[in-house]
Amino acid sequence: MNLADITLLIETRKSHFPKEFNGQIADNDLISQMISNAHWAPSHKLTLPWHFIVFEQPKIEKLAMKIMDIQLASNPNVPQEKIDKIKLLPSQLSHAIAICLKPSKMVPLWEEYCAVGAAVQNMYLTLNAVPDFGGYWTSGNATNSLEMKEYLGLSENDEHLGFFFVGGIDQKRTHSKRITQTVVWK
Repeated sequence: MNLADITLLIETRKSHFPKEFNGQIADNDLISQMISNAHWAPSHKLTLPWHFIVFEQPKIEKLAMKIMDIQLASNPNVPQEKIDKIKLLPSQLSHAIAICLKPSKMVPLWEEYCAVGAAVQNMYLTLNAVPDFGGYWTSGNATNSLEMKEYLGLSENDEHLGFFFVGGIDQKRTHSKRITQTVVWK
């Protein structure tokens, strides 16, 4: 792989929203490869602070019900549109991966967050090589609520940083625009 190939891989990596998912189920080998590749992300002192919990069919229905219950308990006036989106998740998703952080206390917490972000980017890049599946990192859906942390079996010090939704897609988006960044060289 040369520099142009790596640049193309990065530039064509896109999020795909659950409304784009077609219900196709990914092979568990793909999910395992995504998590294996995530494990190669950089982390200071090799703390490897990420922790993933994979939900597959039919457990996604139970997860969606839990998300809905938590949302309604915290706000009984949740818009019906949001409830309808949550109810659709089991028919859209192949897998839902809870993205969790288990702080090591060996390095500053912000470094652990960065490491988890890099791990998720590796999952995105893995999916980029698969033409008929996409992913979406959501930080909604009861993320890091006490109830969700309990449901996921996390400790008090652990953090739930959202879900990485994986689903089949009919048309992969590969192009978007970025504003030009100003870089200061000294």
